[in-house]
Amino acid sequence: MNIAQAFRVAFNRMAEKNWEKIYVMVDIHDTILRACYEQEETYDYFPRAKQALQLLTQRKDICLILWTACDQTKLTTYLQQFEQDGILFDYANANPEVGNTDLSCFESKFYFNVGIDDKFGFEGESDWDEVIRVVNDNSND
Repeated sequence: MNIAQAFRVAFNRMAEKNWEKIYVMVDIHDTILRACYEQEETYDYFPRAKQALQLLTQRKDICLILWTACDQTKLTTYLQQFEQDGILFDYANANPEVGNTDLSCFESKFYFNVGIDDKFGFEGESDWDEVIRVVNDNSND
């Protein structure tokens, strides 16, 4: 399933189940930013990543979750930089809005509808355009 299909499925499910929002999890390295494992981060965004994330930030029907393995100091720095760039994540590495149910346990794996991560096959060089297109096609106006 490509990223456009993942968003379409999530938006359709949201409409069918009358949910208020969907949960979108986003990785940093090789997804939002070109990988930089040096001490000093360069914040080299992939084309259209910043615009796509700003669009997702503005949507009331999307909960944006940062998904990263970086240490707490780096995480704070990333979140501050993203905020300066108009990108606001609701949570980092967690989704406290969705708790356990009779059928599901979210204590060690949090709930999300769409995952944006190079490890999931997301291509930072090209897929952000698809995110912008499909999110705009599913306007919440």
